[in-house]
Amino acid sequence: MKQVYRWQKRAFLLLSVSVVAILVGAGWLLHPWWVITNSPLVSQLTTSSPRFSGSSGQESRFKDLHLIGGFTVGTPAEVAEAAALGMRVVFEYGDPPSPESQLGQALQAAHMQVIDGYISSYLQYYECHRTKTVKPPPPGAHPYCGRDSVPIPSEEALLQLVRRHLEETQSNPLILGYWVLDDWVLWDPGSARELLIKFHDLIQQYTPQRPAICGFGASPPSGFDTGWHDEVAANFTPEGCDMIGLYIFTVLQAKEDASASRYDWSMRSTLNAMFTSLQKRGWNYTQTPLIGIAQAFGGPSTRAGLSWPLPSTADIVQQSQSFCQHGATGIAYYGWDANLYSSQTQTPANNRAIQEGIRQGIAACQHIWSTAEQGTPPAMD
Repeated sequence: MKQVYRWQKRAFLLLSVSVVAILVGAGWLLHPWWVITNSPLVSQLTTSSPRFSGSSGQESRFKDLHLIGGFTVGTPAEVAEAAALGMRVVFEYGDPPSPESQLGQALQAAHMQVIDGYISSYLQYYECHRTKTVKPPPPGAHPYCGRDSVPIPSEEALLQLVRRHLEETQSNPLILGYWVLDDWVLWDPGSARELLIKFHDLIQQYTPQRPAICGFGASPPSGFDTGWHDEVAANFTPEGCDMIGLYIFTVLQAKEDASASRYDWSMRSTLNAMFTSLQKRGWNYTQTPLIGIAQAFGGPSTRAGLSWPLPSTADIVQQSQSFCQHGATGIAYYGWDANLYSSQTQTPANNRAIQEGIRQGIAACQHIWSTAEQGTPPAMD
């Protein structure tokens, strides 16, 4: 999802790296009376069974957390839009809002919370520097990033930044969990695996009630192409990931070829391939629950002549329903804003067909969740 990040997060990250030495020993003072006592998500987390331990075989404490969310919902107006569509959580890559901020107040008014993606942003910049200095792309491969704009030179520096972030945000009641892993290069498989375990250890130290969510990306199947690469799953570890998020989006292509009808929005072959790869690395859906992240955008990008296929209402509903039929205990939609969006890009903010697809997709998942028997395994057709 890196190519659809907000450009503004670079400023946040650059500032974080520049002042980290000054920030050591400091913490933000967040007041306990800001706790959102009406949040059903908080209630589910605090009353669930004990946290899964990788060797115990117990079910995850997060398995019944039916998370419904939207990505890059970054303004009070967008919060209102997302809440009206049924969202309960927003995913943010930048510095998470404080309860006192305008965005934080809007989230509280809508009884919504945040999945904090700042750790995944740090990891992205660490890997960007790594692929410029240690693990460059093989001949013919595209670079992981254009510029090494926020270099994080070592694992120690990365962990220091993550620790600092957790110290600063541990008392922020808006944060429900952490998005810790996003896109990854195929020529450096598994290099984040041990880091994710260390991130998880730090999260357990500061906020054990919040899940670490690892993201893995693919494209919906087209013809004989499943849209998935097995190497992507090499970063998975049950010791580092409390939950996983599978995001399955079409890629940019020539405008004349950008047809959503070319894709199988049930994603059966893609999901089965992803499940097989993850299970080889120790994934079990009862121990590490699944969030499905559906494509809710399309149309022209900022790159001349290139567009994303635009899913219809029915496509979004089918993708949502298929995620939940295949065992997803949460559903999220990407997204409201991104750095490659143009003024013509269609999103949940400006396209009624997308909005209706989200509404119906959420309803389909809620129906599946309400009628499914406990312990029913995900479909593996």
